[in-house]
Amino acid sequence: MTIRSIYPESTQEPIDSYTVVIDGKDMVAGRSESDQLSAREQVEILQKLVKIQKSEDWEIWVLFNGEPLHQVEHGGDFLGIRVFFSPTPPQRIPTLLECVKVLSKSDQKTLMVTNDPNLESRAIALGASTLRADTLKKGFESLFVNRSRPHSRLMRHRTVDQRKSQLRDDDGPDIRDLVDLV
Repeated sequence: MTIRSIYPESTQEPIDSYTVVIDGKDMVAGRSESDQLSAREQVEILQKLVKIQKSEDWEIWVLFNGEPLHQVEHGGDFLGIRVFFSPTPPQRIPTLLECVKVLSKSDQKTLMVTNDPNLESRAIALGASTLRADTLKKGFESLFVNRSRPHSRLMRHRTVDQRKSQLRDDDGPDIRDLVDLV
C-alpha cells in the first residue's frame, strides 16, 4: 500500500518529488520532547522507514535525540536513510529546521513529518510542506502496529498452546469428526 493509493485525489505535486525529513521521536507514540528513544527503538524505526522508502521510492532523512548509534553515525546512511542526531532535546527543532534550509538551498522540495505544531509552522515558513507523523503511521499501519510478543521460550510455548486450545474449543467441527476413521 502506498500513500498515493490512500490519497489519490490530492491536487498537490507527487510526494515522491520531495525529500522527507522525519522527526524520529514522533514515530513512537507517547513520547515528550525531552525523551530519548533507546538504541533498539531507533533501529526498529529505521528498519520501518527502510521498508517505507522501498515502497514509496522516497529520499528520507530522520533525526533522533541522543548520541549516534553504533550502526550509523551523525549524518550517516542506514540502508538508504540519512540519519541525524541532536545531542540535546532543545537542539532538535533547530537541527530539523537546518535540514529544511539545506534542502531548500539545493532547490529540493521538503516534506516535514512531525506532530509538533510549532515545528510544523516554522517549517512551512521556510517553504516546506508538512505531514503529521500520525498520518504517515496510519498510511503504513501494518508496520506500526504493536504486536505483543512473548519474551521467553516458555511464554512462546504457552501462547502456542493457548492458541491450539482456542482452536479446539471453537464451536466448529473437530478434525476427528471430519475424518472417517476405519
